[in-house]
Amino acid sequence: RWQVIKGNPEFFKVTKSLHNALQGNKEIVLTDDMKKVYLDVNEDNAKLLDLNGEVVIIHDPQPLPLINYKTSGKWIWRCHIDLSDPNMEVWRYIKGFVEKYDAAIFSLERYVPRDLELMKVFIRYPSIDPLSDKNKPLGESEVLKVLERFDVDPDRPIIGQVARFDPWKNPLGVIDVYKMVKKRSPETQLVMIGSFAHDDPEAAEWYEKTIKYASSVDSRNIHVLTNLDGVRDLEVNAFQRAFSIALHLSIKEGFGLAVTEALWKAVPVVATRAGGIPLQVIDCVTGFLVQNLAEAAERVVLLLRRPWLARELGQRGRDHVKRNFLITRDLKDYLRMHIDLVGR
Repeated sequence: RWQVIKGNPEFFKVTKSLHNALQGNKEIVLTDDMKKVYLDVNEDNAKLLDLNGEVVIIHDPQPLPLINYKTSGKWIWRCHIDLSDPNMEVWRYIKGFVEKYDAAIFSLERYVPRDLELMKVFIRYPSIDPLSDKNKPLGESEVLKVLERFDVDPDRPIIGQVARFDPWKNPLGVIDVYKMVKKRSPETQLVMIGSFAHDDPEAAEWYEKTIKYASSVDSRNIHVLTNLDGVRDLEVNAFQRAFSIALHLSIKEGFGLAVTEALWKAVPVVATRAGGIPLQVIDCVTGFLVQNLAEAAERVVLLLRRPWLARELGQRGRDHVKRNFLITRDLKDYLRMHIDLVGR
């Protein structure tokens, strides 16, 4: 069963600071007051949640201190973020909780901190559900209805990024790439899709920055959409299927399931080498990996001018996801891990 913790705005402000610090922001200082908020809210959640189970998996830093309330079973911490270069003061605080767990899961080997002392560490890639609203097959008419609803022209090229409004996802850089592409392909449209979540207080600030910058560049052909506009999983699915090319220009990345989702829809991806992206975007095979924004724009223009190449890369991308990043593989990994920890 799946359970979700509850928290107040102050708690989620603290956990967003934790997230940013663990991904490399060295300026963040974790105060005693912040630690108290973090621990108090987790204590409240421990009273509300059923924490009994043969295997209990805790995801990411927000509920990490729930380990203090373990009574039985094997407990695993699942880390979805990049810990390769953390704020060391914050990591030392967090590490005290992590090392109480029976095991930890990371998305990449290089995300495992060298000073982590745990008996068992697993490397497991995340996955997508091909039958979920975000990934299930859609007919052309369903896709066209969504595009029409949001005033996006299906007869002109569409490039897009699906990502949180977050500095690590580089939304302003995406717009810069669009500016360069538009000079050589004036008909191209840009769709940027993000969501507001109660545990991400920075999202509103970065949404406003993105909207302001987009308006200064091309208010008619840049569409910045969110869940508050009615863009939910089904709409994301439709937009991704309509993309000529998907972008994912993260500065830091855990794994990048938005990349997986685009590839599953046979859409070629132009992306940075951040995090787990290179496991999915194999350069010149399922898309293109780029070093900078100018190179990203060059690759986008190349694919717009060679639709046959875009189709070929996209199909290879779908095949790659089918072999490696669906929940069927994830289930097999979890069953093996269960046997490893519990013995049956």
